[in-house]
Amino acid sequence: MPKKKEEAICPKPDDCVDSKDMPSLMEMAKNLASDGSKIVSNALKGNQTLASDAVREYRWSVCQTCPMLENNRCVKCGCFMKVKVAFSSSACPMDKWN
Repeated sequence: MPKKKEEAICPKPDDCVDSKDMPSLMEMAKNLASDGSKIVSNALKGNQTLASDAVREYRWSVCQTCPMLENNRCVKCGCFMKVKVAFSSSACPMDKWN
């Protein structure tokens, strides 16, 4: 018997976020493109692209207390937050890192 599409993509439901909770794929693509362009711009200007360990740890600690965090992804922007916290030009979509 073939697996349901959901099971093929997400064999363990606790590891996945329901797609209805996330922004649309188009919105997530826009967010990724925007963040990517900021990272590249910083690199081309010779600025630091990665946040310090202290900043990453602070940002991640804030994310872990946020109700918008689901399985390490932000429901507001759709980003994988363990990755997003690492870039100096990244910003929290809820303005919680300031």
